[in-house]
Amino acid sequence: MPTDRVSPDDGYHVVPIHSESDAQVPRNLNDQQVLILSQRSPCCNRDLRNQPQANAVGAAALIFLSGGIHIAWSIGFDSLLAELVVTNHVRISWFIAAIIGALLGGFFSRWFPYKVLMEFCSLLTFIGGILMAVNRMDLDALLAGRYLNGLANGLALAPTLAMAGELSVFYKRGTTTSATEQWPTTIGIFVQIVCSVVWDSQSDFTVEQFQGVISGVLGATALLLAFLLSIDSPVDLLQQGNEQGAIEALSRLQRPRAVTAETYDQVRDHRTYLDHHRSMGWRHALPALVRLSVLRIFYGLSFSVMVVFTIFYGLSFSVMVVFTLTWTSTEVYGGSSGPYVLFGLLRLVGSFSSAFALDSLGRKIPLLLGLVISGGLSFGLATRFAGSEFLKFSDSRMALWLLLIYQLFAGIAFAPSSTYLSEAFPHRIKRQCIAFCYALEMIAQLLICQVDLSAIGSDTSYIALYFFTLGGLLLAGFLFSIWYMPETKDTTLLQAQFKFQEFVIPPA
Repeated sequence: MPTDRVSPDDGYHVVPIHSESDAQVPRNLNDQQVLILSQRSPCCNRDLRNQPQANAVGAAALIFLSGGIHIAWSIGFDSLLAELVVTNHVRISWFIAAIIGALLGGFFSRWFPYKVLMEFCSLLTFIGGILMAVNRMDLDALLAGRYLNGLANGLALAPTLAMAGELSVFYKRGTTTSATEQWPTTIGIFVQIVCSVVWDSQSDFTVEQFQGVISGVLGATALLLAFLLSIDSPVDLLQQGNEQGAIEALSRLQRPRAVTAETYDQVRDHRTYLDHHRSMGWRHALPALVRLSVLRIFYGLSFSVMVVFTIFYGLSFSVMVVFTLTWTSTEVYGGSSGPYVLFGLLRLVGSFSSAFALDSLGRKIPLLLGLVISGGLSFGLATRFAGSEFLKFSDSRMALWLLLIYQLFAGIAFAPSSTYLSEAFPHRIKRQCIAFCYALEMIAQLLICQVDLSAIGSDTSYIALYFFTLGGLLLAGFLFSIWYMPETKDTTLLQAQFKFQEFVIPPA
C-alpha cells in the first residue's frame, strides 16, 4: 500500500508495507523509540496529526447539533404559544423518536456500514428541517420534522460513540468523544435559547422555521461530510479478518496519511482488544451498564428539570410554567433576555472546558468537581425558597445567580459521560449498552415534560423541595462516582474496559 512522505518533524517514522507478511507489528527497539517520540511531539502537532479522527465523526456531530436545538425547544424555548396551542405530543415527540432510534441503532446498526448509516441519518435531518422550514404554523409538519430529527439523533448516537472511541488514539480519546456528542448538543441548546428570546414575535418567519432552516443546512452538510470523511471502524475490519483494510483505515486517520509505527501499535492493541472480548457478554457489561445508566440519568435530570424551572415567563399555561424565573429574573432584571442567554452560555462554557481537560486532568476530576459543586449550589438555591411565601429582592437575585452558576458546573460534571460510554463496554455489545443508557436519559427527559407545574400555584415550598431533592441526588452521585467510576485517562480501550469489570473501584 503506498504511503505519503512525512518529515521527522511530524513526530514519527514511516514504515511502508510491501507484502502481506510485512503487515506484522514491528517490536524492535527503534520502533518503540519512534512511538514514544510520536506521543511526545508538541501538542499542536499531535492535534493536527490526529484531526482526521474527529473529522470521521463530524457528520454525527452536526446531527447532534440539530438535536440540541430540538431538545431546547421541547423544554420550552419556543415562540409558538402565543399563536398556536402546542399539544404535549408535539413537545415529547423528539424524545420518543430518539428512544426508538437509539434502540434501533444499538441493536441493528452493525448490519450496515457506518458511512451508510450516517448518510441515512443526515438525510433524515435534512428532510425534517425542510418540512419545518417551508410550513409556517403547521403542527403536522412540525411533528413530522421533530420525529425525523429525533430518529436521526437516536440512530446515530450509539454507533458514533462506539466508533469515536475506536478511531481515536488513546491520548485523545477523551476530548474526541466528548466533543463529538456534548459540544454539538450544548451548542444547539444555546442557539435555540438565543433565538427564542431575541426573536421578533411579530415576524412572519417564525423561530420554528428558522430552526428548520438550520437543521436542513446541518443535514446537507452532514451528508457531504459522511460521504467524504466517514471511515469504517478498524476494530470492525479486524473482526471481519480484513487486517489490510484496518491498516488502511488507521492510516487515513493520521495527517499526513501514512503507515507508521504507531499504526502497527494500534493494530496490535485492537487485535488484543478483540481477542479478549470474544467471549464477553452482558454479565461482564453489567457493572459498567449500571454505573453509566445512573450517570446519564443524572445528566438528564440536571438539565431538563432545571430548565423546566427556568423557562421564561408566560410561555405555556399547561406544560412548563416557570416559577424560578418568575420570582427571580423578572423581579431583578425585568423583561431582559440576558439571564436566559447567560444560562445557555454557562452550560456551554462548562462543557467545553471540561472536554479539553479529559486527556490531561482525566475523566474523574471534572466529574467529581462538577457534581459536588452543583449539588451544593442546589442546596443553596433551595434555602432561598424555604420558609417564606414571598422572596426578598436579595433572595431573588441570589437564587437567580446560583441557578446560572449551577449550569456551569453541571456542564463540567457531565462532559466525561460520553467518554465513559465509548470505553466502558465489551465490544460485542457496546452499541446496545450505549443505546440503553441513552434511552434511559431520554425517558427521564420525557417524564419531566409531563409535569404540569401550573398545578403547584404560588407555593415556593415546592421549589425548595425540588432543589433539596436535586442537591441530594447530585451529592449522592458524587459519592457514587468516588467509589464506582474509574479513571481511564491514558489507557487503551482494553485497559479501560478492565477497570469497569468490577463494581467497586479498588484503591490505588
